[in-house]
Amino acid sequence: KQWYQRRVRGINQDRCWERNWYYNSKRLTMQKIPILYNDELAAMIGCKPDIRKHPTLAWNLLLSVSAFHWRLDGPDAWSGAEEMVKRIKPPPFYHYSARFFITLILFAVLGILKLFLMQLF
Repeated sequence: KQWYQRRVRGINQDRCWERNWYYNSKRLTMQKIPILYNDELAAMIGCKPDIRKHPTLAWNLLLSVSAFHWRLDGPDAWSGAEEMVKRIKPPPFYHYSARFFITLILFAVLGILKLFLMQLF
């Protein structure tokens, strides 16, 4: 009974969020972001990829999506999935996003360092 109540509560939260995110239409009854929906289903089944288990695939898992991602772990794990994920090239914005994250981290470290130095003097 508790599982059912949690699931209904989660569905109601999803619906509230979706009402604000998507265009209100009577024809489009099921609207979900496909990647998030697939990840939610994969988590229920137990085949959602874990970045900690596959550190060499971290960038590929974060920046690209393929069906092979959900075959890395779980009940029907495929031994060739890791090789296939490595073969998939990240999208063209990969280099820009990596630079963005590095720049963001650099500014965060500099900001923390500045606050630390201001407290010392």
